[in-house]
Amino acid sequence: MNSDGQPLPISWRSVRDGVYVTTLEPAGANCGLIVGTSGAVLIDTGSSPAQGTALRESIALLTDVPLRSVVVTHHHWDHAYGLGAFADVETIGHESLAETLLSEGARTAAAEHGLSPADVVVPSATIAIIAARDLGGIHVEIGYFGAAHTGGDLAVLVPEARVLFAGDIVEQSGPPQIDETTSLQNWPRVMEALLTLCKEDTIVVPGHGEDVDPHFISWQGTGLDAVHGQCEWLVTQGVREPDAYAHPDLQWPWDEEWVRTAIAHAYAELAGQGRTVRRPLLIAERRPPEAT
Repeated sequence: MNSDGQPLPISWRSVRDGVYVTTLEPAGANCGLIVGTSGAVLIDTGSSPAQGTALRESIALLTDVPLRSVVVTHHHWDHAYGLGAFADVETIGHESLAETLLSEGARTAAAEHGLSPADVVVPSATIAIIAARDLGGIHVEIGYFGAAHTGGDLAVLVPEARVLFAGDIVEQSGPPQIDETTSLQNWPRVMEALLTLCKEDTIVVPGHGEDVDPHFISWQGTGLDAVHGQCEWLVTQGVREPDAYAHPDLQWPWDEEWVRTAIAHAYAELAGQGRTVRRPLLIAERRPPEAT
C-alpha cells in the first residue's frame, strides 16, 4: 500500500514457462499465477478486495487468457482477504475456510487491517483432499495433506513446470509462523508429503520469502520435528513449560522468542491429547538381600 492506503502497482516475475510470482505488501506474501492456453489460475488473493482488484488488473495486462480459478492456500488475512474481488470467478479453498473466514477471529483481523466484516468472504468451492484443473498444456494439482501452519493449508503443484506453491507451510523469510490452528505435531509430516511431490530441480515458492529448493523443505521440517519432539520429551521428564526453553540438555533451531511461542503451543497441543507434565517415575535402586 502507498501512503494513501492504495495498492501499489503489481509486477510479475517469471519462474518457469507459464508460471509467475508476485510479492504483495504489507506482509510480503507471495502470490502465484499459472497460465495455460485456455485459462489461468491465481494462487492467493492479497490482503483486501482492493488488492485483489489490483491483482486482476495486473493479470489482464500480463495475459489475455481468462482467469478461470483462484486458490486460497489458507485463511490468513494476507492471503485470503482479497477474495471479494473475485466474485465472478471460481474460488477454491480447504473446506475449513467456510468456518475460519467467518469466525470472530477473522472479523477481528479484518478490523485490524481497516476492513469491514463484509469484506471477508469464503471461497465458492471447497475441497477436502485433492482437486485438479486443466489450463490447456499445463495442469494445476491442489492438495490438502493435513493440519500444519493452519488447519486448512493447501499446496499447489504445477507438474509440467516443476513448481510447487507451498503457501505458509514453507516460509523462507523467517521461522515458520504459528497460530491457534497450527499443528506442530503434524506439520513435519505435511512437509514430508510435500517432498514426495518434488523432483530434484523443483522450484518451491514459499508463502513468504525467496524461492527455495526441496532441501529447504527437508531442513525446515526437521527443525519443526525437533521442536515438537523435544517438547514431548520434556513433558515425559516432568519439565514444566516455563522451564522448558532453558533446559541444559537441549538446543533449539530458531530464536528464543519464536521457540518460547512454539513450546507454549506444543505443550497445549500435548495437553489436548491428555499428555501433561507429571512427576517422572523413579526406578528404585536395587539392593542385594540382607544376609541372615
